[in-house]
Amino acid sequence: MLSIFSKKMFKSSIKNVMLISLSVLMVAALAACSSTGTSGKPETTDAKDGSGTTKPGEAEKVYVYANSGNLNHASTLSKQEDYEAVRQEIIRQSGFEIVPIIPPKSQEGEKLNLLLASNEKLDIFMGDYKAFKDKGAIQPLNELLDKYGQNLKKAWPKEWEDSWKAVTDKDGNIWAIPIGPGPVVLKANLFRADWLEKLDLQLPKTFDEFEHVLKEFKEKDPAGSGQTIPLITNMTGLNLALAAGFMDVGYGNWLDKDGTIKPPELHPGYREFVAKMADWYKKGYIYKETFTLNTERYRELIKKNRVAAASIHFTTVTNVQYELQKIVPEARYEVAADLKGPQGDVPTSSGQSTWGYVINKKAPNPEATMKYLDWLNSNIDHFLLSFYGVKDKHWRYVDEGKHIVERINEDYVGEFLTGNTYVQTVGFLPNDPAGKPEFDYMGKYGEKLDWGVKKPFTVDVDYLYDHTEISNKLPNQEDINRMISEEITKFIMGARAMSEYDKFIQELYAAGLDKWIEVYTDQYNKAMAGK
Repeated sequence: MLSIFSKKMFKSSIKNVMLISLSVLMVAALAACSSTGTSGKPETTDAKDGSGTTKPGEAEKVYVYANSGNLNHASTLSKQEDYEAVRQEIIRQSGFEIVPIIPPKSQEGEKLNLLLASNEKLDIFMGDYKAFKDKGAIQPLNELLDKYGQNLKKAWPKEWEDSWKAVTDKDGNIWAIPIGPGPVVLKANLFRADWLEKLDLQLPKTFDEFEHVLKEFKEKDPAGSGQTIPLITNMTGLNLALAAGFMDVGYGNWLDKDGTIKPPELHPGYREFVAKMADWYKKGYIYKETFTLNTERYRELIKKNRVAAASIHFTTVTNVQYELQKIVPEARYEVAADLKGPQGDVPTSSGQSTWGYVINKKAPNPEATMKYLDWLNSNIDHFLLSFYGVKDKHWRYVDEGKHIVERINEDYVGEFLTGNTYVQTVGFLPNDPAGKPEFDYMGKYGEKLDWGVKKPFTVDVDYLYDHTEISNKLPNQEDINRMISEEITKFIMGARAMSEYDKFIQELYAAGLDKWIEVYTDQYNKAMAGK
């Protein structure tokens, strides 16, 4: 997730430079609302004393846990001389020495917990503020923001103010710098447009047309030699990209007519949706191994020119389209934006995220941390220094006025990156054909909810829920969630007959669904009363 400083660009279709995964999420960019002087450029201070440089030994240290997500995409760390060049340039310009703590891949959470439980120095990291607040591991940011965060606050456009509400408790304490603009659409239905044209087909607008397209893909086999996969997906993709087409609400917890909050699996329309997916799976339209694959395996299949359609997280497709085009130049995926189900719009947006950048309760340098975050938000070049490296050594402007940049090399991979938000992602455009599909998607669909999208019913209040209370009252919640996922998958794969769906619901009640409904209804009512 990255940044920008031009309101005009914010309104343009340039939206997303890189999706830094939160398994949620997402990724980020800096908004276009920085303060400006008479020149129209952001007012900045390069060093604490305003001199523009900091001498060796004068810099305050900021200890950063490097879990922004960008290092997950790096095969190696930076070359030592380039790492040092960036470190020294950040010191020279900002007055702060950034000390990154590099987490082991796939063990970021375990390492973070160890750091928080120890006396090792740590100032800032990314995470769900509620989880860390409940553990007493982080500190409120109001005073720090008021004293040192003026550029940071100005960077966020007014239309994204709900993002701040999601990281603020009922007493008005701000616990995190939010990372996203609010609800976004990350799961979509993408089709090989070149194959549609080859078979004289159109992007589907109804589920009947969707099924017809899948049937044609299967029978006409545009990949050749029986290699065509009509549709890849997973349960999250099915739920968030398609299920709402059979429901009068977005996929998520919903308010039944009896006044209680219930999980989506109890919605009558969801049962119809599962039956439809089971039928597609039986007909061979959904790839038989789809529920056992991970993201890398999906991408391998796409790059091998086998996947005709995908109902999945959009980056699974967009991040590898360029690689596919090296083999098949005409290959391209397009979103079925006009697709409707029996109950209308099919994709479901995310909710308000309680993830953000938080400051450790035992942070050795909380003031320096906030000052550094403010510096990063005061000028796009500052952010690019932390993300891409030294200007004209690691990256350069192709068009400085439009903030179009290109990398010169990847000798620096971004160890010093922190505080990156979606506000920053809309702030510059990489001159990189590999990233264009992702930018195009975010510009047209990602944060826009007016093209045929439903929100989860509780989207405007569920970030206010007390998750500690929920966990205490529902110690078996994860067991219920796992049971739902496993059984719905069985229904779709035909391992369980749809005639047993009522029995499945009874099994959920036997596992404690009554208590689940009671607890979530109570949380919903409390949240509504507090708004």
